[in-house]
Amino acid sequence: MFALVVTQVALRYGFNESIGGANELATILFAYTSALGIAVGIAKRDHMAISWFTERLPPTSRKVIDVIGLILLAFINIVIFWYSIRWIGITGSRMISVLQVPRWTAQIAIPIGTGASVIFCFIKLWLGLQGDEELGVPWMQDH
Repeated sequence: MFALVVTQVALRYGFNESIGGANELATILFAYTSALGIAVGIAKRDHMAISWFTERLPPTSRKVIDVIGLILLAFINIVIFWYSIRWIGITGSRMISVLQVPRWTAQIAIPIGTGASVIFCFIKLWLGLQGDEELGVPWMQDH
């Protein structure tokens, strides 16, 4: 994606030329990297978090808040997953004109990312409740 964008910028501003479909392809690749990046961030607990308040709570309260947070995160991803599948069903067969591919090839990034996010939320919950992973610790800790 980086090479595509750099090449496109160089061609556009240096030679007043463009690669047909490059903007659309870069947008699609951005959607995939964003959707999958969110899921990986959950798996690695590397998402941004404001933990000032929770760090001042007792350990049991922090664990409860962490469990509630993972459940809510899974829930919102389930909702987005559900609505994105419906959206793809309605608009996915239309073509991306420049690339001549159906829109679902780009749109599917959303249910893939949200589905993986839900799975990772449940894995984190399971591991935390089994004691294999610590709950109630701040995200993005210095490793």
